[in-house]
Formats: sequence, C-alpha cells, structure tokens
Amino acid sequence: MPKASIIVPAFNAAQYIGKTLDSILNQSFQDFEVVIIDDGSSDETASIISQYDDPRIRYFHQDNSGKPAIPRNRAIQKARGEFVFIFDSDDIMLPGKLATTVECMEKAPKAGLAFTGFACIDEVGHVINPDFLAPYKTLHNLKKSAVSNNAYLIQASEALKGLAVSNYLGTSGVAIRHEVFEQVGGFDEDVRNSDDYLMWQAVASRYDFIYIPGIFHQYRVRSGSISLRSIQDRAPGLIACTEKMMQYHKGDTISLNHLRQRVGRFHFEVGYSHFKQQSMALARKSFFKALVKRKDRISLFYLFLSCLPPFVLNQLKQLKATGSNG
Repeated sequence: MPKASIIVPAFNAAQYIGKTLDSILNQSFQDFEVVIIDDGSSDETASIISQYDDPRIRYFHQDNSGKPAIPRNRAIQKARGEFVFIFDSDDIMLPGKLATTVECMEKAPKAGLAFTGFACIDEVGHVINPDFLAPYKTLHNLKKSAVSNNAYLIQASEALKGLAVSNYLGTSGVAIRHEVFEQVGGFDEDVRNSDDYLMWQAVASRYDFIYIPGIFHQYRVRSGSISLRSIQDRAPGLIACTEKMMQYHKGDTISLNHLRQRVGRFHFEVGYSHFKQQSMALARKSFFKALVKRKDRISLFYLFLSCLPPFVLNQLKQLKATGSNG
C-alpha cells in the first residue's frame, strides 16, 4: 500500500489538471497514489488524464454532485495511504511538499493533521501573493512547540480556538491521517461551501495540528471560484456552516462569541447588498438577523435607514453628495 494518497476532486479541470498532475508526479517523495474523482466534467478532463501512463493515478468518474464535499469523501473512501493529502485540481504542488509533510507527521505521531504555507497565483500562473498566511495574526499568535527546524506542533485546544477566529488553513496545504476520518467522519455534504473549514474544526476537536510554514503549493485564484461569488449567493451556506461549527466549541464562551459575530457579519453583508439594490424589505430582515447575533451600531444604523421612506433616503443621499462636493 502507498504511504500517501493525494485526493484530487476535478470538475471541468482540463485547463489546469495536466500541470497539477505534473507537479505531483515530480515530487521527490514517490511512495504515493493519486485518486482523482471526476465530478461530472463535460470538458476534456478525462482525455487529458488518460494520457498519463502511471499506475499510481487512479481515475473515477461520477455524475456531477454540485458540492466539493461529495467527491472528496468518495476519494477518501478509495484512498489506501496512511496520509491523505487534499489537493485541488488547479493548484500546483511545489517541490518537497510530500517528503516534508510525511517526515513531520512521522515525528509527531499523535498529530492528526498537518498544513503548510502557500502562495497565490492567477489564472495564467503569475504569483500574486507570495505568502498568503503571512498576515494571519491568529495563526502566528497560537502557542507552538517545535517538531523540527521547519515545523511546529499546535495543541488541539489551541488550534480549535484559533479556528473560531479565522480559517488559517489552505485546503491544498492539508494532509490528514487516514485513521482520523474514522473518528470524525467525512466532509459535511449538507453545506454548500466551507465544508473544509468545518472539517478542520472537527479534527481539531480531537487531534493536534502540525504547522509547516514553508511555501509548498500555489493556490490558483480564478474568476469563477466560489469565494468570488456574490455574498447573497454565498451567505446561506456560510451561515449554516458557521452554525454547525458551534458544536465543537461548547463551553467556550469566547469562541462561541467569535462564531456568533461571524454569523452576524454575514447577515449584515447580505442586508447591505440588498440595501444597495433598494430591496428594503429584504435588507431589514437581514439587518434584524444581524442584530440578533451581535449588537452593533452599524447594523442598527442601516436598519433605521432601511425603514425610511424612499424620498427621505434620496434627500439624504443628495445632502451627502452635496457635502462631498463642497
């Protein structure tokens, strides 16, 4: 059996899947398999993968599921390696990623998950952010102990508290021991997005993390990615997912407050989007929901504005414009 399994969900990935596979196959560590789940692609994804004559590549096709969690879970079920690396079909694996991660996880056998630093590239491969995690104060302020010269152990409770504040893991930077999934289950298939963020907290509720600061993959930022869609489209899934996160923070009032603030912020952002579109009834509904989760002046202010007659709002806009011009 291979030491490592790299699981790659793919949907209409023809433009990038070749470069992704090349970056994996060129790793110095070679004791691995690549499990590709084609989630109903309608482009040349299957044709490109078929050009690779390597027995370590295992390709499976399924009807489109519409959710990243479903192909990920199927790939995990088929994975045979001790360590499961999660990797997106348009990202680039940088040299040394597999070798470094496996070495670190073997040095800390009680750690359930390891994650690395990463850079961001655009659609044509230009680096647009050389170190995405550099400004993440939450991550850098977590208590750590050295695993090696280039890796640090974060205790489970510490990692979990940090995740209540921000998601400091890049999906393609993550490797999880296969046995961990037997304890925490798979990715949640009921949420539309942020299923990975939810999974990290499920793991942190039971297992320590390993943080490897080195830059070991390039995350491709694409115009059609979920993270770039409108907040009105994304918010329902984000809110539902954040509500589910609370189960892992029972008794931790500080973390629960962070999550409630997060839900409130999503409701406010949806309300503000409706407000700008002059859909005042929908705006009021969202601002009220925001205030239920967090008592903040900005939500109250915009709730007040959304209750004003249209002609009053127009006059206020004119006064603001006049003041700006003056």
